[in-house]
Amino acid sequence: MSDRPKPCACTPIATRLTRRAALATTTGLLATACAKASRWEPSSVVADGGVIELDLNEHPSLATPGGMEAFKVAGVRSPILVMRIENDAFRVLSLQCPHLGCTVRWNNGTQQLECPCHGSTFDDVGRPTKGPAKRQLASYRWQMTGTRLHIAVAT
Repeated sequence: MSDRPKPCACTPIATRLTRRAALATTTGLLATACAKASRWEPSSVVADGGVIELDLNEHPSLATPGGMEAFKVAGVRSPILVMRIENDAFRVLSLQCPHLGCTVRWNNGTQQLECPCHGSTFDDVGRPTKGPAKRQLASYRWQMTGTRLHIAVAT
Protein backbone atom coordinates (compact mmCIF):
# COMPACT_ATOMS: atom_id res chain seq x y z
CA MET A 1 0.00 0.00 0.00
CA SER A 2 1.12 3.47 -0.80
CA ASP A 3 1.19 6.33 1.68
CA ARG A 4 0.10 8.74 -1.02
CA PRO A 5 -3.36 10.20 -0.46
CA LYS A 6 -6.04 9.01 -2.82
CA PRO A 7 -7.12 11.66 -5.27
CA CYS A 8 -10.48 13.15 -4.47
CA ALA A 9 -13.20 11.87 -6.75
CA CYS A 10 -14.55 15.40 -7.08
CA THR A 11 -11.33 16.94 -8.38
CA PRO A 12 -12.01 16.40 -12.09
CA ILE A 13 -15.53 17.83 -11.78
CA ALA A 14 -14.33 20.80 -9.75
CA THR A 15 -11.56 21.41 -12.29
CA ARG A 16 -14.04 21.18 -15.13
CA LEU A 17 -16.43 23.57 -13.42
CA THR A 18 -13.61 25.96 -12.74
CA ARG A 19 -12.50 25.80 -16.36
CA ARG A 20 -16.07 26.28 -17.52
CA ALA A 21 -16.52 29.23 -15.19
CA ALA A 22 -13.26 30.75 -16.40
CA LEU A 23 -14.22 30.18 -20.03
CA ALA A 24 -17.67 31.67 -19.48
CA THR A 25 -16.20 34.68 -17.71
CA THR A 26 -13.56 35.19 -20.40
CA THR A 27 -16.16 34.81 -23.16
CA GLY A 28 -18.42 37.30 -21.39
CA LEU A 29 -15.61 39.82 -21.02
CA LEU A 30 -14.59 39.43 -24.65
CA ALA A 31 -18.18 39.83 -25.81
CA THR A 32 -18.54 42.96 -23.70
CA ALA A 33 -15.26 44.40 -25.00
CA CYS A 34 -16.21 43.61 -28.60
CA ALA A 35 -19.66 45.13 -28.13
CA LYS A 36 -18.09 48.31 -26.79
CA ALA A 37 -15.53 48.37 -29.57
CA SER A 38 -18.20 47.89 -32.23
CA ARG A 39 -20.32 50.70 -30.84
CA TRP A 40 -19.88 53.72 -32.94
CA GLU A 41 -20.34 56.74 -30.76
CA PRO A 42 -20.13 59.92 -32.82
CA SER A 43 -18.00 62.77 -31.49
CA SER A 44 -19.99 65.92 -30.80
CA VAL A 45 -19.15 69.04 -32.81
CA VAL A 46 -20.72 72.44 -33.27
CA ALA A 47 -21.25 74.15 -36.61
CA ASP A 48 -20.44 77.84 -36.76
CA GLY A 49 -22.39 79.59 -39.52
CA GLY A 50 -23.32 76.22 -41.03
CA VAL A 51 -19.70 75.02 -41.18
CA ILE A 52 -17.90 72.45 -39.05
CA GLU A 53 -14.17 72.99 -38.66
CA LEU A 54 -12.12 69.91 -37.75
CA ASP A 55 -8.44 70.20 -36.88
CA LEU A 56 -7.02 66.92 -38.17
CA ASN A 57 -4.33 67.03 -35.47
CA GLU A 58 -7.16 66.48 -32.97
CA HIS A 59 -8.69 63.59 -34.97
CA PRO A 60 -5.96 60.97 -35.52
CA SER A 61 -8.46 58.58 -37.12
CA LEU A 62 -8.57 60.98 -40.08
CA ALA A 63 -4.79 61.34 -40.39
CA THR A 64 -4.33 58.58 -42.97
CA PRO A 65 -6.26 57.31 -46.00
CA GLY A 66 -8.88 54.77 -44.98
CA GLY A 67 -9.51 56.52 -41.68
CA MET A 68 -13.01 57.58 -40.71
CA GLU A 69 -14.89 59.16 -37.84
CA ALA A 70 -18.55 59.84 -37.13
CA PHE A 71 -19.73 63.19 -35.79
CA LYS A 72 -22.97 64.40 -34.22
CA VAL A 73 -23.44 68.00 -35.25
CA ALA A 74 -25.49 70.22 -32.95
CA GLY A 75 -28.63 71.23 -34.83
CA VAL A 76 -28.33 68.53 -37.51
CA ARG A 77 -30.75 65.61 -37.27
CA SER A 78 -28.41 62.78 -38.24
CA PRO A 79 -24.73 62.12 -37.58
CA ILE A 80 -22.24 62.46 -40.42
CA LEU A 81 -19.37 60.24 -41.45
CA VAL A 82 -16.05 61.76 -42.49
CA MET A 83 -13.78 59.40 -44.46
CA ARG A 84 -10.27 60.15 -45.63
CA ILE A 85 -10.04 58.68 -49.12
CA GLU A 86 -6.47 59.51 -50.21
CA ASN A 87 -3.91 62.23 -49.60
CA ASP A 88 -6.05 65.31 -48.94
CA ALA A 89 -9.29 63.87 -50.36
CA PHE A 90 -12.28 63.26 -48.10
CA ARG A 91 -15.83 62.01 -48.41
CA VAL A 92 -18.51 63.24 -46.03
CA LEU A 93 -21.84 61.40 -45.87
CA SER A 94 -25.00 61.66 -43.84
CA LEU A 95 -25.58 58.56 -41.71
CA GLN A 96 -29.36 58.89 -42.13
CA CYS A 97 -30.85 56.08 -44.19
CA PRO A 98 -33.03 57.55 -46.96
CA HIS A 99 -35.56 54.73 -46.51
CA LEU A 100 -37.00 55.56 -43.08
CA GLY A 101 -34.35 57.71 -41.40
CA CYS A 102 -32.54 55.18 -39.22
CA THR A 103 -28.84 55.75 -38.50
CA VAL A 104 -26.57 53.57 -40.64
CA ARG A 105 -23.22 52.30 -39.37
CA TRP A 106 -20.00 51.22 -41.01
CA ASN A 107 -19.29 47.48 -41.04
CA ASN A 108 -15.55 46.79 -41.31
CA GLY A 109 -16.16 43.17 -42.28
CA THR A 110 -18.30 43.94 -45.33
CA GLN A 111 -16.77 47.38 -46.00
CA GLN A 112 -20.27 48.84 -46.27
CA LEU A 113 -22.64 51.08 -44.40
CA GLU A 114 -25.57 49.08 -43.03
CA CYS A 115 -28.99 50.13 -41.81
CA PRO A 116 -30.02 48.19 -38.69
CA CYS A 117 -33.73 48.83 -39.23
CA HIS A 118 -34.54 47.21 -42.57
CA GLY A 119 -31.21 45.88 -43.86
CA SER A 120 -30.32 48.41 -46.55
CA THR A 121 -26.61 48.55 -47.35
CA PHE A 122 -24.55 51.29 -49.00
CA ASP A 123 -21.08 51.34 -50.53
CA ASP A 124 -18.39 53.76 -49.33
CA VAL A 125 -19.67 56.39 -51.77
CA GLY A 126 -23.16 56.18 -50.25
CA ARG A 127 -24.86 54.35 -53.13
CA PRO A 128 -27.40 51.68 -52.14
CA THR A 129 -26.16 48.13 -52.75
CA LYS A 130 -29.20 46.42 -51.21
CA GLY A 131 -32.71 47.75 -50.55
CA PRO A 132 -35.23 48.69 -49.47
CA ALA A 133 -33.43 52.08 -49.72
CA LYS A 134 -33.40 53.29 -53.31
CA ARG A 135 -31.65 56.66 -52.90
CA GLN A 136 -28.06 57.21 -51.92
CA LEU A 137 -26.92 58.80 -48.66
CA ALA A 138 -26.72 62.59 -48.69
CA SER A 139 -23.21 64.00 -49.04
CA TYR A 140 -21.67 67.22 -47.74
CA ARG A 141 -19.24 69.64 -49.37
CA TRP A 142 -15.85 70.02 -47.74
CA GLN A 143 -12.69 72.08 -48.14
CA MET A 144 -9.21 71.53 -46.73
CA THR A 145 -7.12 74.45 -45.47
CA GLY A 146 -3.79 73.36 -43.98
CA THR A 147 -4.67 70.79 -41.30
CA ARG A 148 -8.25 72.04 -41.00
CA LEU A 149 -11.17 70.36 -42.72
CA HIS A 150 -14.20 72.60 -43.23
CA ILE A 151 -17.55 70.85 -43.85
CA ALA A 152 -20.68 72.71 -44.95
CA VAL A 153 -23.75 71.41 -43.10
CA ALA A 154 -27.29 72.73 -42.92
CA THR A 155 -28.22 73.73 -39.36
